Amino acid sequence: MTAIGVWLHVVVPILLVALLARALWVIVAVEVCARWLLTAPAPTGTDRSQAPWLVILLPMLREQSVAPETIAAFTALEYPHGRAAVVVITTERETTARARHRSQLPALAAHQPLRAEHLRGIFPATRCRAVAEDVSAAPPNDHLAILAERFDAEPTTAEVVAALTADQPANRLPLVHLHQPDVGGRKAGQLNFALDHLDQVLGPLGWHDTDDTNSTFAVVYDADAIPDARTLHAFANAVATRIAHTGTTPALIQQQRLPLLGRRPFPNGPIGLLLTGEWAYQLRRSLGIELARIRLHAYLFSSPLPPWLRTWLRPMVYAVGCGMAVHLPTIRALGGFPEPMEDLGTGHRLSLLGAQLTATTVAVLDEPYTEPTGLANLHALAFTASARPDRHAQAVAHLPATISRPAKALLITREWADEAAWLIGAPLAAAAVACAWWAGPQWVAIAVLGILLHGPLLTARLLALAPVLHAAVRPPRSADRLPLASPRHPVAVIAASPLQPFVRMAGPWKLIFRKVTRRHRGFGKTER
Repeated sequence: MTAIGVWLHVVVPILLVALLARALWVIVAVEVCARWLLTAPAPTGTDRSQAPWLVILLPMLREQSVAPETIAAFTALEYPHGRAAVVVITTERETTARARHRSQLPALAAHQPLRAEHLRGIFPATRCRAVAEDVSAAPPNDHLAILAERFDAEPTTAEVVAALTADQPANRLPLVHLHQPDVGGRKAGQLNFALDHLDQVLGPLGWHDTDDTNSTFAVVYDADAIPDARTLHAFANAVATRIAHTGTTPALIQQQRLPLLGRRPFPNGPIGLLLTGEWAYQLRRSLGIELARIRLHAYLFSSPLPPWLRTWLRPMVYAVGCGMAVHLPTIRALGGFPEPMEDLGTGHRLSLLGAQLTATTVAVLDEPYTEPTGLANLHALAFTASARPDRHAQAVAHLPATISRPAKALLITREWADEAAWLIGAPLAAAAVACAWWAGPQWVAIAVLGILLHGPLLTARLLALAPVLHAAVRPPRSADRLPLASPRHPVAVIAASPLQPFVRMAGPWKLIFRKVTRRHRGFGKTER
């Protein structure tokens, strides 16, 4: 058989069957997980004597605009008095960067017109558009003065949080502000700084390291998140349920992140359409991959299935650093949260140890990406954190594991296959679809069905699920009615959905190109 024959009659059919199988798996997983979130029993109240210690960690960098709302929401969460605290970790890196950014103002003021993307990383993301519009509307000779005035008037996140900490309302969870020195690093470094100061955070509540570590969880969130009011009770219920079923405390409990908080609209035009499509894709991933995998992992942990079958079914879990609760002895055994992404790294390492992982039945809302640069940076960073699972295996090789070495090797191989599919899966699938007619008429039908299920049909279902899932999140009493992220043109988003896998390739390939050309200078904050 010639090379063309092998491609048409072997490779193309395999790729089309894989496309259809993946589409069927994801659409079923999305539906099952969405129904689980919507129909699960409400969390019950937690008796203080049985309530685990929960320390809520909110690392913040240039989050002046959302810090008050976020802090108000988390300190209003329901939980037995004296068993939880909210910690906001700011960093001196923000202050250090301000001096550098101020020297850039003359060059920025020279832009005609000044656009919001020019100010990304210099002003908080939610303020960039307003500042750019104010400057552009003024006479050119006044641009620098107005820009400098707006810059100097912007308080640092640390200043905002310090003021909120000094004026805490009564009947709320205690709020503690920690300020990290400028020691480099990312979100993981801020989290590890907080773990080193738990005595300062929980000590005033009666917590003792030697006595209470085993009943303590560090709960990580993004700075723009709004949790369900029942969140902490849901974590406590998850701990009690897993202990009752397995006799052991879970190493990680994942609250599902739903990117449905629409504080800012998606932009107009093709860029807005692609970003809206990515929002739908993020929701699909949240339900059909992240939640589906952690639920499958939890089932297999204590399943009566034969060991060989559990080995083949066991997934690599993608933990999410917005609603991730990690057992304190576990994260200490791991040596802290890993760089560059504290969540993917933690999930990978615990998966490779065969640790007990589970999910809660209530969700947390955060914002989707409404700007392409931040989205590409996120994808590049996620690819970097996931691309070397062998390094995660080496990092935990000294720790006891409940799975065999072949099971670890299989997880690593699967992760490499996922990364390869991320880089080249979309072009290969597109080539197979384009050649389906020459492979045979039956393959055309499979190609069309795979595309429809993987793209338009699933996207239409996600758009229908979004308001239902959003409404199921009960905000804390401090939060106003939460805005719902929604598409400007739903029909266009559905029609363009087959293109979305190509959009997700941009970040990793841009990263690879910059590393090959030695132009990559590291990652900054992943701005939304």
